[in-house]
This record gives sequence, C-alpha cells and structure tokens, in this order.
Amino acid sequence: MTTFTFRLEKVLRWRQTQLELEQFALSRLVAECARWDAALQKLEDGRRAAETDAHSSGPVGGGYLAALSAYQAHVQREKQICTDRRRECERKMQQQHARLLKARREFRLLERLRQLRRAEWEIAVDREFEALAAEAYLARWEPRPRPFTGL
Repeated sequence: MTTFTFRLEKVLRWRQTQLELEQFALSRLVAECARWDAALQKLEDGRRAAETDAHSSGPVGGGYLAALSAYQAHVQREKQICTDRRRECERKMQQQHARLLKARREFRLLERLRQLRRAEWEIAVDREFEALAAEAYLARWEPRPRPFTGL
C-alpha cells in the first residue's frame, strides 16, 4: 500500500507562500494609508489649535495674523500633499487587493485539487482493503463436502 503523495505539493507550497506575501504587502499598504490618515489628522489638529489660540488670546497684531495666515496656507499645502499620497496609497491598495484575490484563488484551486486527489486515493485504498479482505476470506473458506447423490 502506498502513502498519499500529491505531485503538485511543491507548487501548492509555493502558491501558499505567494499568498502570504500578497497578504503581507496588503497589510503594509493598509498601514501606510493609516499613517497618511494620521498625518492629515495631525495637520488638522495643529491648524485648529493655532486658530483657537488666536481667537482666545484676545487682541492680536497684524504680524501674528500674517503668520497665522501663512501657517494656514502651509497646512493646506501639506494636507493636499498628504491627500494625494493617501489617494495613491488607496489605488495601490486596490491593486494589491486584486493580486491577493488572484493568489488566493490559485492557492485554493490547488488545495481543492489536492483534496480531490486525496479522496480518490482513499477510495482506491478502501477498494484494495476490500479486495484483500475478500481474498483472505476465500483463502480460509473450505467448501463442505456434498453428499453423493449417485445418479
């Protein structure tokens, strides 16, 4: 009796590794997008804090207002850069998700093929056991002597 071997086992393992790499790449992109979201939030918090400080400190001079305006323009430019990079990250994430789905499909296809081959092998082993059992039974079986009727 032979043990079960799947001829495409190396390919299956390679596909599994490829799937894990695609998952890792997607998780890196998700983390990158989260970093851009955090940068955007930090810029917005800084802008709000500067405006709140300007409004709560009482009368302010023209130099302070000019500096505040320049800071707001700077924050707006930085937010635009972060937003653009976030969009680019989102686009890459969608592409990576498509690659992940493809890798998952290819892995599952081989995995199902392996399961099918294993089921076929188990059926063949069961048939072999049944044949051996039948042979063993027939080898022990002794026919009863029949009485001679003498025609």
